[in-house]
Amino acid sequence: MKLTNYEKEMLDGQHGEVRQQAMQALYDLAQFYDVEKFVEIVLCHDDSTVYAGEAQVAFAEKLAAAGAKFAVPTTTNATACDIAKGKEQGHDDTVVDATARIVASHVKMGAIPTWSCAPYQAGFQPSFGQQLACAESNVICFYNSIIGARTNRYAGPLELLCGIAGRVPYFGLHVPENRYAEGLVKLGDDIKLEWFEDEALYPIVSYAYGSIVGNRIWAIDGMPRNITNDNLKQFSATAASSGGIALFHMIGVTPEAQTLEMAFGGKKPKEIVEIHVDDLEKAEYELSKAEHIEEGGCREGDPIDVVLMGCPHFSFNECAVVEDLMKGRHVSPDTEMWLIVGRATVDRIKESGLYDRLQNLGVKIYSDGCILEYRNDILGKHSIMSNSGKFDTYCFSMRGVHPVFGNMYECVETAVTGKIVKGVRPWKK
Repeated sequence: MKLTNYEKEMLDGQHGEVRQQAMQALYDLAQFYDVEKFVEIVLCHDDSTVYAGEAQVAFAEKLAAAGAKFAVPTTTNATACDIAKGKEQGHDDTVVDATARIVASHVKMGAIPTWSCAPYQAGFQPSFGQQLACAESNVICFYNSIIGARTNRYAGPLELLCGIAGRVPYFGLHVPENRYAEGLVKLGDDIKLEWFEDEALYPIVSYAYGSIVGNRIWAIDGMPRNITNDNLKQFSATAASSGGIALFHMIGVTPEAQTLEMAFGGKKPKEIVEIHVDDLEKAEYELSKAEHIEEGGCREGDPIDVVLMGCPHFSFNECAVVEDLMKGRHVSPDTEMWLIVGRATVDRIKESGLYDRLQNLGVKIYSDGCILEYRNDILGKHSIMSNSGKFDTYCFSMRGVHPVFGNMYECVETAVTGKIVKGVRPWKK
């Protein structure tokens, strides 16, 4: 293996025991994958922040106590509760105390305390082609696909060690030649571009796309060019959930796919699959787990316990859209409405007055935590509606709750009336 002098020094322990241990673990990983060299990274996103047991908490504490420091800017992923409102949310002392210990150890190591699954909304956006070490599926997918930065699918606490060493083995998606698309998904002629005015279509198409692609690198053609960052966030998160995708190419939109030829490195797609209206209907059906209606799933007009938006964390703009859709109305006393946001977004909506205005309408705003990672029974709620393709994909398997999928308008109307409201999709036959 070709090592730089600095990498040899780290392995020899000349830069401290902790950095030596981190480098040794990564060296073993490189040998396992028969990698010839390491590459420096410029950013790390650390997902070892969600409480998953004492061993995980103690691991970070041991590193911090031994003097470990991140060698590159390292943002922190979501936690298992709202750090400031854990008790209010009904989390037990174990979760609240463990989360406080996780916070303390990561801050001691020099992490940037973003506590968000969407650090790109807090200003942490790498440049095209830069090398990273990221965990958290939607962050990996967003950075790889939307920005064109390069990271493999790392998992906590491995990416924590990458951040300490400032290096990763040079293989997988770090290598440009490995990033070309293999197959192509095309939107059928029966799918109209104007339908994308309903933002629900982005996670629906993404769910169908992920179901086809799995964990392969494919491209998608036929998407609108005026897609927003929030649309791309939802697409990335849903694709990473329904298909385990770390990188997708959206022709004419993402930086490595400005043309078909560019996305495929001048080669022809090995396989082409089309998505049609029937696939959209199937995807929405599966997102709402409609097959489970007789097991406790919800129908239109049924009461709903909570409307949840913010998985991945909501942006400032999405919070503003919710206020516009509320039109001064209050959340029904028979339900609750939660917006989950990152710390940086909390600061912005507070400064603008939006935080107080939403709260005055009965909206509850939480930060830091990922609702899917809560260790309680989701605050005793039994029915949940969400606009998130990621949340609805994982909701039943991780939380035991049958979700209801809806766009932002439907979510707000449901929260205001206290009963499930579903509009007419333009693609419905």
